[in-house]
Amino acid sequence: MKKLLPLFSIIIITACSENGNSASDNILENLTYSIDTLLVDTGDEIIDIGQGARLSSISKDSKKYFYYDLKKATISEIDLQTLELSDIYQFSKEGPNSIGFSPPRIQPLSNNRFFFASSANVGIYSNTGEKEKSLKFNFKEIEGLDIDEGGIISYKVQISPDEKTLYALTNPYQTDSDVRLMIIDPDSKTGRSISLPSMIPTLKLRVEFQKDGDFKGRGEGVSMEFLNDKLFITSSANSNSYIYDYQTDSLHLIEFPHQLVATQKTAEVKNKVEDIDEFFAETEKFKYQVGFGEFLWDKQRQQYFRFGYQLIPNEDPKLEKKSDIFLFAYYENLNLIGETQLNNVEYRFEAPFFKDGKLWSYVNVEDELGFAIFTFGF
Repeated sequence: MKKLLPLFSIIIITACSENGNSASDNILENLTYSIDTLLVDTGDEIIDIGQGARLSSISKDSKKYFYYDLKKATISEIDLQTLELSDIYQFSKEGPNSIGFSPPRIQPLSNNRFFFASSANVGIYSNTGEKEKSLKFNFKEIEGLDIDEGGIISYKVQISPDEKTLYALTNPYQTDSDVRLMIIDPDSKTGRSISLPSMIPTLKLRVEFQKDGDFKGRGEGVSMEFLNDKLFITSSANSNSYIYDYQTDSLHLIEFPHQLVATQKTAEVKNKVEDIDEFFAETEKFKYQVGFGEFLWDKQRQQYFRFGYQLIPNEDPKLEKKSDIFLFAYYENLNLIGETQLNNVEYRFEAPFFKDGKLWSYVNVEDELGFAIFTFGF
């Protein structure tokens, strides 16, 4: 069986423009863009989009969009070439093929299969709803992991493109002093973990209030995603990113010299409070600072992009939905080559992705599934 090898080094790289990152090197300095909004043709079917696109995903070739309905446990498959509903796949929340009741992370796989991961279940399923392989492991089952959070390994868990390795992050609600990447061989039930010290400050920006059955929580998070056969580990609270190349078993920390925005959120907050007014006061210490989204890959340009968001205060905190939006661009080697503010955009992009050189973002158009499509010129 495949054995997991120890990681020998972490390489720290400062990503910069090839000519020193001066203003003239900024490829987004004169950015122009146009926006088209298109609706999906669902025929006689009705897609409930009340939950937004937080559980959606796209195929690796960007030809299919998968929208998960949490209430019905169905996946609506959208053909992105024709913008038509092409199929609906039904799954079970109970029984031998259960995917569980919790909101899942869904990862499309080859041959019309899906990887489901939630707090209750982890496994590979066919598009007919049949469980092909259970990947539900307790921490104590994995030899060499040296982490015991209790329960199953499910937080942010993803499977490698070759389906041989599981990757997961330590749960910030269980481990508040470290962030670790867990690498697991499901066949041999062996694993190891790697500390990600640059992500630890993210854990400090978290506030919880709980009293008489009322619970509120707000905080920054760490995310993982596969792009270009590498695993990107990013924080919403700083621009630093870890890139794990699983083919060479190497981990790089890249630090970006942003000039347009601060590179990280900074605040000292109380993580647990006993008064609701104190909860809002503590969250205000960091929520109005610039945060960062996940990386996006534009295959046509062979460039990466990333958004930054700075929430705009409102007299009524419940109505705080507008943000200053920033766009960052990087070469394939992740050198920072551009940054700009999108002055005429006020709302966060929801589940964005690139297709054919254009940026696509989910939009709700009068309770119908649609996409805002941005054509960039620079």
